[in-house]
Amino acid sequence: MARLLLGNSLKNAVKRLPPLQQFLWAIEAAVFGLFMGISRRLSPERASALGRRLFRVIGPRLDKTRIFRRNLTLAFPEKSTGEIEALIRGIWGNVGAVLAEYPHLPAYAVPGDPQRLEIVNNSDSQTFQGNGKPAVFVSAHLANWEIPAAAVRRLGIPASGLYTPLQNPWLDRSLHKVRARLGVGLLPRDGGIRALVRELGRGKSIGLLVDQRVDSGVPVPFFGLDMHTSTTPARLALRYHCDLIPVRVQRLGDARFRVTFEKPIRPSAGNTDEQQQILDMTRQLNKLFEVWIREQPQDWLCSKRRWPKDARRH
Repeated sequence: MARLLLGNSLKNAVKRLPPLQQFLWAIEAAVFGLFMGISRRLSPERASALGRRLFRVIGPRLDKTRIFRRNLTLAFPEKSTGEIEALIRGIWGNVGAVLAEYPHLPAYAVPGDPQRLEIVNNSDSQTFQGNGKPAVFVSAHLANWEIPAAAVRRLGIPASGLYTPLQNPWLDRSLHKVRARLGVGLLPRDGGIRALVRELGRGKSIGLLVDQRVDSGVPVPFFGLDMHTSTTPARLALRYHCDLIPVRVQRLGDARFRVTFEKPIRPSAGNTDEQQQILDMTRQLNKLFEVWIREQPQDWLCSKRRWPKDARRH
């Protein structure tokens, strides 16, 4: 959260001054708590709309906008400066909507208003047939990236998701409580592969968000430029004979979503080498994410650098 709102320059400065960092964390937690309190008292739709309007104004003035602008310029070289700036405002608006929707997330995990959460299952996976076979669910930072967990829970599939704890301990505890109420297990990213393997061994599906750059990953095309991409989803799916199922979340309006479980990604026919299969499946996944993002770029959270600093369009 601090990285998103404060930006890298201020973040690096306060790291050298622990008392200042604690002070800023306390202020951040207080502001966030006030925002959550207001959102909780509103309907999901009104809270979402308020967050969107607020952040469309505040967001573009924050330091993190530099990262948005660079990622969007590289991903969409055909767009004009004005179109990029409009996308930036839209993305910040979506960030505000997501934050305002946090107090209402638990309601999405139980049967309720179908207009708020529409679930579409295009998958032929046995995971949805009640035989207990786990799957590797993968999604991207689109619309509200917490909603797929609610959809998995609503379908009655035991699952755990990997998450990155926030640096601010107060905010981390606050968001952890909300996420825990979704009924999906939470695995800190520090546990890494071992935690994921343990859950699969217990017959539980796992969920990951994998559209970001991973320094330890392998170069895989993303919007025509190589991005260091995690191969963990494909590797686990192959090794533990699980389906790799992409999950798309689309924002249909304020606090209204569609979650689509796509057909499992499988190695191309005739490809028998395991490493090549892993790479092939990862390429397919990046290509699918790219299609989703192109259709709704204003809903893509691209707040972290996706490509090397020296990446250029030729």
